[in-house]
Amino acid sequence: MADLEEIIRRFLGGDGEAFNQIVRQWETKVYNLAWRFLGNREDAQDIVQETFLSVFQSLRNLRDPKSFPAWLYRIALNHCRARWRSRPGDLSLNDSVPPEEEGDEGESRVLLPSQQTRDPLEAMDLIRKSLAGLSEDHRTAIILKEYLGLNLEEVAEVMGCPLSTAKSRVYHGLRGVQRNLKRLLSRPRQGLRPSKSTNETTDEHR
Repeated sequence: MADLEEIIRRFLGGDGEAFNQIVRQWETKVYNLAWRFLGNREDAQDIVQETFLSVFQSLRNLRDPKSFPAWLYRIALNHCRARWRSRPGDLSLNDSVPPEEEGDEGESRVLLPSQQTRDPLEAMDLIRKSLAGLSEDHRTAIILKEYLGLNLEEVAEVMGCPLSTAKSRVYHGLRGVQRNLKRLLSRPRQGLRPSKSTNETTDEHR
């Protein structure tokens, strides 16, 4: 983090190359976030460009360089949400998981359908469709925790919510992914082939 803080200070001091270093250090994580959220590589590439343009324009307003990662992810998520909502068609953001009382969060991990499908592309397609069936908050929490490797405190900081809320969103989001996977795996085999569009959700959201 000390290196990042120094790079930011250099940028604020007028060093143009410092910003290129920031991009190189963080563009892969921003891309992964956007791709998981949107399920489309071209959209994810656009989000990377939009995010770092916003960072370039606003970095001078960042008060504490230590908060840069959470600040960056919030910017990227705002662009992701705007892109998702602008898509044509009936792309519901309603969570397929019914409201439940809080339970034991246990160990957080996305369970891949490895026993039902051995095709890596098919497995990735199933996960993308399962994530797309979650609410924005649950999907965001899962992506931050499971795919970007943030701890729960960091998830709460990015999402601007209490730690207890972050725990709940991760817990219920994981349950939602697993339920959506079960629904997808219960379909006839031809329904599991990766489609050209990765923006499909479960039957309940069509």
